[in-house]
Amino acid sequence: MNAAVDHLRAAADRLIEDRRSEGIEPDGPLGRWLEGQAVALGALADIVDAQSGRIESMVARVTAAADAEIAKVAAATSQAEQAVRAGEVALRQARTAQIALQVEQESLVVRMVKETLPLFVDKLQGELVLREQRWNEDVRRRRYALAGLVTLGLFLGGYAFCAWENAGANSALDQCMAHPLEANGHIYCDISSLWRGRPR
Repeated sequence: MNAAVDHLRAAADRLIEDRRSEGIEPDGPLGRWLEGQAVALGALADIVDAQSGRIESMVARVTAAADAEIAKVAAATSQAEQAVRAGEVALRQARTAQIALQVEQESLVVRMVKETLPLFVDKLQGELVLREQRWNEDVRRRRYALAGLVTLGLFLGGYAFCAWENAGANSALDQCMAHPLEANGHIYCDISSLWRGRPR
């Protein structure tokens, strides 16, 4: 009986340990849920332990009653063989009841563990899958943001390079517009300062 209670308490401790080792925040939703599950497992262990005490007390009473029956049978054996047979039957029934009670007690604890532990495990696995999906979505968003920043950087860099490369031509056009030459109704620009130094 104590092994089943110890198993439940160990499972509760493992939940808290796993929460710490996985880095789950205790104040977050998953951390609070895990803490609740650990408390529930601890409470279940306390209930099983308390029931164990009651069952052991009942077994002790049954054992005491069986011992009393054995004493009565022992006293009755001196009276007649038929009384001895009746005492043996009563003794067998008492022992059978005691064994049946112990088997029922162990069966109850094993059944409770088998029925409740998978529920806790399923809930925990579902919560961990959701947490992993959220993490993957965050990673995907960060990658998209980085790709967008790189694309924007390339675009702005290309624009700046183009502006730098055309800076001389733009400067010459500004100079031309500042000092135009007019002849025959047309406006001309002097670009001889730009042409000097170039091969002919």
